[in-house]
Amino acid sequence: MNAEKREGTQSIQRVINLLRVVARNNELGLTLSQIARSTGLHVSTAHRMLSILVEEGFVSYDRGSRLYHLGIELFLLGGSAHQFSIRNLFRSCLEKIANETGDTVFLLIRSGNDVLCIDRVEGKFPIRTIPIDIGARRPLGIGAGGLALIAFWPKAQFEEMLAANALRYPQYKNLTVSDIRNLASQARKNGYVVSQGLFHEGVTSIGIPVENSKGEVIAAITVSSIAQRMDGRRRQEIVQLVKRTARVETLGAFHPF
Repeated sequence: MNAEKREGTQSIQRVINLLRVVARNNELGLTLSQIARSTGLHVSTAHRMLSILVEEGFVSYDRGSRLYHLGIELFLLGGSAHQFSIRNLFRSCLEKIANETGDTVFLLIRSGNDVLCIDRVEGKFPIRTIPIDIGARRPLGIGAGGLALIAFWPKAQFEEMLAANALRYPQYKNLTVSDIRNLASQARKNGYVVSQGLFHEGVTSIGIPVENSKGEVIAAITVSSIAQRMDGRRRQEIVQLVKRTARVETLGAFHPF
């Protein structure tokens, strides 16, 4: 390796090491001198690298506290990678469910205070229901999948999310925090969420939370069909099918952003 290539490689390694140091201390933040000391870089070198990372949005700098934190661009990149890996992880699962039920199946994850639809597989039943498109966002708590993602959280965390989205809920059929809370209470009794024509007339959707080995809700799978196909017995069959099929896919899965 010639000197120029070796120098370029070392620079990349230094930047990666610098980002790792900031990441490990992201909650409290670090000063320039702390970063330089932790990375073994000269202060001027660390400052030059940090300035570029701040300019590109990978690191943020608070002029008041003089502390560095991870920037929004890293979280956006991480979110994209997370969506891709989760989608790949569950793709065969969605296909199996769609094939067995004949209905439309959706995969949803949390993205901040929103629920994000990242995949969809349509079944072979001639009358299809598409209540949400891939890439669509709604406030967490809205829709069968959106509620399944948070209904089974600890109470304090659940209430915190309701408060965060309180002003957004009325945009959806004039729903209130109280309405979402009541729907979640019923979901906890059933073990899943049922939305009967709440957002789309004549459509019934079942939202099932998907947990990893630690009991963390990492995604939600929704099965939607015309109301006539969703009697009580079939709902239970679908819930069991989703849980049985998803259980194999979630081994080693991680918590969403």
